[in-house]
Amino acid sequence: MLALLYLLVAPPVFLLGPLAALLLLSRPSTLRESLWLGASTAWLAIWLWQPGGVAVQALRAVGVLASGAFVALSLARPAPVFRRALAATIAAFAALVLWCAAFGIGWSRLEAAVARELGQTIGDVARQAELALGADAAVPFWQAAQAARGWAPMVPGVVFVQAVLGLALGWMLHHAIARRPIGEPAAPFAAFRFSDQLIWLPVAGLALALLPGGGIPRDVGGNLVLIAIALYSARGMAVVRSGAGRVGVPATTAAAIAVFVFLPFVVGGLTLLGLADTWLDFRRRMATPATGG
Repeated sequence: MLALLYLLVAPPVFLLGPLAALLLLSRPSTLRESLWLGASTAWLAIWLWQPGGVAVQALRAVGVLASGAFVALSLARPAPVFRRALAATIAAFAALVLWCAAFGIGWSRLEAAVARELGQTIGDVARQAELALGADAAVPFWQAAQAARGWAPMVPGVVFVQAVLGLALGWMLHHAIARRPIGEPAAPFAAFRFSDQLIWLPVAGLALALLPGGGIPRDVGGNLVLIAIALYSARGMAVVRSGAGRVGVPATTAAAIAVFVFLPFVVGGLTLLGLADTWLDFRRRMATPATGG
């Protein structure tokens, strides 16, 4: 279900790319594996061959590079899936920077292309909503299309988060489908954590984002802060998930409803919880202490 939701809102290459490659390398021998491999390959081929501008080409390059790097790391280094996904995404973005530099594509040109193509995409959705649901239903989409220029500087951070999540989901789906999967399955989400050294990520992001004036450093800082919020809110969510087994079903259901009603506040709370877990290690404190004989 989570993989399906991801494919509805994010570029499919980050999930289907590693999934197809891993299924092929694991030598599919069942009908289910063959069907998934064929469907993933066909979907990727359609997505990659569609026409697109500079921003779409950059997105496709990041997707292919991240998928290839993730599969290579999965075969060479049996590290946790999050660490491999993070390393592969960083490598893909570094390669994109070098690619843009080699072809003389500056950040201003790429940002303008992102704003233009994002506005066109949202505008197409608005037109479809207007035809299907009426003019009133399409108003939010038209407003979002007009605001695309303001969102453009933050798109790299969004794509970075989508890439890490997609690669991890591709690995999990591979283990759910393959008869002889490669490597070890991912650890339960309740155990999700990462190096405490990543605390410097939001620090560096805030330092750059608060620089006077605008320009590339401030955009980089904003994207680093966005990535840090995503990572630490996921860590906070893992802490909550770890303690959810101690809470009854009614309380868990009420909490899930509250998440949708108070989403901005919930994300902020989860981010603070994830940051605090760096020093307090809540899951170790919640663990039942061993009793002596």
